[in-house]
Amino acid sequence: MKKPRKVLIATKTDDFRFPDPSAAERAGIQFEYAPHHALGTLNGKALELSALVLEIDAGSPDALREFEGLAEALPGRAVIAATPSADSGDIRRLFRAGAADVVASPLAPETLLNALVDVLEPGRSGAESPKGQVISVIKAAGGAGATTVALNLARLFCGGTGGKRSAERRTTCVLDLDLQFGDTDVALNLEPRSTVVDVIQAQERFDGRFLEGVLTQHESGIRLLGPAPSLVPLDAISTRFALSLLDAAARAHEITMVDLPGSWTDWTVPVLARSDLIVLVAPSNVAGVAGARRVLDGLQEGGVTAPVFFVVSKLAGFADALEKPGRIGKTLALPVDAGLAFDSQAVRAADRGKLIVDAFPNTRLSKDLRSASQKIQQKLAAAASLNPTPAGAHP
Repeated sequence: MKKPRKVLIATKTDDFRFPDPSAAERAGIQFEYAPHHALGTLNGKALELSALVLEIDAGSPDALREFEGLAEALPGRAVIAATPSADSGDIRRLFRAGAADVVASPLAPETLLNALVDVLEPGRSGAESPKGQVISVIKAAGGAGATTVALNLARLFCGGTGGKRSAERRTTCVLDLDLQFGDTDVALNLEPRSTVVDVIQAQERFDGRFLEGVLTQHESGIRLLGPAPSLVPLDAISTRFALSLLDAAARAHEITMVDLPGSWTDWTVPVLARSDLIVLVAPSNVAGVAGARRVLDGLQEGGVTAPVFFVVSKLAGFADALEKPGRIGKTLALPVDAGLAFDSQAVRAADRGKLIVDAFPNTRLSKDLRSASQKIQQKLAAAASLNPTPAGAHP
């Protein structure tokens, strides 16, 4: 049996312990723990290590010098930096100081294990196909609530409130690619230090490790690539890079939600084609039906074969909920998969920086969203059984 590789975790507090030793054992890793202040006393013990995970304040010059000295003192051993809310500049400084990888702290166990597998078995994860599924969310008209739908679904995928206790929790990432009017950070009440702009500026050196470093963790478990803080040209992202971004996210997360801009770009159709599922959100009015028709025509003309999950939003009252989805589906020759009630509580939740499934889990809209989440998971499972190759693995 292959001898396990020892990994020492040194955090500033003693409260982190890897929750599932069996997962680490399967990866051939054995964890040990040490107080951050005791690193200077490692001496010969350091020679037994394969890797060291060190929590560090990347903004402190003294901490960076200490980190660099430690990396130089441990040749042939991977030193991973764990740092809170690092921006792209911090990440570059840490890599220059000798970091084998950079992860966010507080430490997320699955992210940490993936990072260790990456650095201890070079090429293994890169050679693997993305394991996760990509869901792209696109709106048929303004005011559809597509971002609200995307974020609440993401919340439910990673363990939303009000669902069944046995519901599967999935690692979930949200990529806000609405380069001009993205507002996922506001909806989640986050202030990301790094955004999609940092990723765009790093296109030539971008990889999965860089993405891990710029994602912002929400208290719910959602990991967000925040929107641009100012207007960015839609062609700032190339098609090739957009697909690389999806691949990197899908390798690290079981679910990747992509919040797309309302205006179509050169990379919109390729992103939709690469997706495992397209969630089309249309308001229940004439503009919504007309916009949905344009989107469906665009998908057909672009040769996109990914399944579409059709959502009709802003249904006012039970009469609308009973009648409109059927009429809209008949008009478009596309059955409506889910109807979402118009709910003024959604505005109240947004004003609090909360998602409605958290703030008001018993409202009709929250119940509709939970139902939609379950149907989407069933549709993803059905699609996966027919095509076991993940969308992100397509050449």
